[in-house]
Amino acid sequence: MDEFHLQRPIILIDEVQRLENPGLLLKACADLKLNIKMIATGSSQLEMKSKVQEYLTGRHLETLVLPLSYQEIGSSEELQLVYGCYPAVVKSAEKAILLRQIYQDYIAKDIIEILKISKPDAMQKLITLIAHSSGQLVNYNQLASDCQISVTTIQAYLSILENTYTISRITPFVGNKRKEITSNPIFYFIDNGFRNQSLHNLSMTLDTRQDVGLLIQSAIFQELLKFKVQHFYDFTLHFWRTQSGAEVDFVLYKNDGCIIPIEAKFRAMNSPVVTRAFRSFIDAYQPRFGFFITKDFNKKIVINNCEVHFISFSRLILLFDILKELLE
Repeated sequence: MDEFHLQRPIILIDEVQRLENPGLLLKACADLKLNIKMIATGSSQLEMKSKVQEYLTGRHLETLVLPLSYQEIGSSEELQLVYGCYPAVVKSAEKAILLRQIYQDYIAKDIIEILKISKPDAMQKLITLIAHSSGQLVNYNQLASDCQISVTTIQAYLSILENTYTISRITPFVGNKRKEITSNPIFYFIDNGFRNQSLHNLSMTLDTRQDVGLLIQSAIFQELLKFKVQHFYDFTLHFWRTQSGAEVDFVLYKNDGCIIPIEAKFRAMNSPVVTRAFRSFIDAYQPRFGFFITKDFNKKIVINNCEVHFISFSRLILLFDILKELLE
């Protein structure tokens, strides 16, 4: 306690859902009102909710512990794009070996042993397919055909992947325009390293990787999610797409007075070029601020009273410094 300057002891129980009656144990400890702080963690939201949550109403504060953010690491280097941001992987000198072990443990323990998925081969194939199609509208029928299981099972497996913090969905931003897409979501992996491992592609030669744009886009999503969770911000994250094909990668929505479009364009720029779709979104919703994440271009311009910031990916942390001011 003296080393960490604690005023009271902290008891940490990891993977609490594996205890026989974790909810009753935590409730009993809370009701004793001891001068301690208890932290209970688990890697499966499904089991945590069923075994713990109902006993702790009014007794707990719930949060999500995600992989390290670029703000915590202090950079957005190529290493993080390929190997991801799991703390152990970031610190390890044997990143590829450790990442492979994390992936294998997830399949063997969480999927097969604990959740007892009846078709683990289909689940592994689904993970690979989602890794290939991240950033695209999900097609349940195509996934079901490729995995040779029903659409209902595909949806159940996707829910499991979400609830074990492997992937996360974003839904379409639907304003007041009739021509906007209002149906299927898009899935992103919560960690690029896990996604790359599922594809057996840990190549550090980004210039030759055909998926470098997706890696950047996924990293932006992951950092936006971490930013929201770590700071307890009350906003939702969407994508915008119209039936005619106009699209914006991300739309941060707090309320009708705070709508922020964010676009990933990881390519060299010599001047601030704004896509026609981005202009269409500005015209439709009149946001006060918008962002383009670029390869190496930094500038600020104004379009139709919207302040558009071009920020290079290496300076991604600047995006969150600005967002803090806008969301306070």
